[in-house]
Amino acid sequence: MKPKLLFVSNSGPFPPRDGKRQRNLALVTAAQESYQVDYLILGSRNEYEEALAFGTSDLIFFFLQNNFNRGILKKLGLSFYPNAANQQRLYEFLSDKKYAKILCRYASSAKDLPRLDNLIIDLDDDYVELTASKIQSENQWHRKARFWQIGKLNEIFYQRILRSSKRIILVKPQKFLFPTSILPNLPFQSILNSKERIFSRPSTNSILFVGKLSYAPNKEGISWFLKEVWPQIRSNNSEISLTIISVIEPERKLLELIQSNREVILKINVSDLESEYRSHALCIVPVFFGGGSNVKLSEALYHYRRVISTPFGIRGFEKWENCGLVTTAISISEWVNAILNGLNMENVESDFDGLMKDYSFEKWTKTLISILDES
Repeated sequence: MKPKLLFVSNSGPFPPRDGKRQRNLALVTAAQESYQVDYLILGSRNEYEEALAFGTSDLIFFFLQNNFNRGILKKLGLSFYPNAANQQRLYEFLSDKKYAKILCRYASSAKDLPRLDNLIIDLDDDYVELTASKIQSENQWHRKARFWQIGKLNEIFYQRILRSSKRIILVKPQKFLFPTSILPNLPFQSILNSKERIFSRPSTNSILFVGKLSYAPNKEGISWFLKEVWPQIRSNNSEISLTIISVIEPERKLLELIQSNREVILKINVSDLESEYRSHALCIVPVFFGGGSNVKLSEALYHYRRVISTPFGIRGFEKWENCGLVTTAISISEWVNAILNGLNMENVESDFDGLMKDYSFEKWTKTLISILDES
């Protein structure tokens, strides 16, 4: 009989419409190779009901209400401060269950757990570095000050959570004081759907951006691109088009910006993303801050499309810059030149051959099982 593992997250794995849910599903699917997995969703009944609707019989879902800090704690932005009511619920939930391992998605999901000797946290990204990236990318001094204040106030509680874990999983190498293992992001939705990769040469000068437009790094990145870069590209070549794909509608201000730009098409909740990659010539990742690594960058490469990205956007995928599949750009002129040059490059299938060795879900699964077994 397989040992039992509890997976804890504030979101479910279904439907895998964004990077967070895709990694949730990948972690659970891989863990099931060696463990019997229960899935605990904290705080969102909608997430729980969606998981039940899409789930399978070999994965048992549980739900616990999650209280959020209010009053002065909320004003101070203390997202890692423990909540007594949540702690009591989790203690009662775990008291009559015997789990060999507990795997938490993000430090925030672990903040109210009782003291455990079998806790592993899939961190994605270091909160301290994430806060630093927000401060660095922010232009308004009062927002910089606010992010700095929130980061400093949270740090002591965040570090306490990390010290409670036996192992921390990251998606890319980072400077860290705690024992860590690297488990990179992959284009999980494409891999787990087992759809055949189809190479095609695009017939038009078209650019593709894929990203959830409620996520601040995506929202601010594509806004910057449309305001600063897109007019320059259009002035150089009026035949170039841009498609923006999101799982949800953007807020009104961004929607108006998209609609005001010529040759920009917005598509929501596309069912066949593979066809979109095949019909576009180049993908862009104008992301300046955020957590984890950009799954959509790896997804574009998986579907034989070169990528233009900010240096921040390629973190975790640096090796593909060295072989010419990813180009980084910083200034507006660098972005314009990179896109125009990229559209003129011939797409050759053999250039992408090295990807599949790294994009093997079997290899990824073995890595996760090793981390769990050794922790």
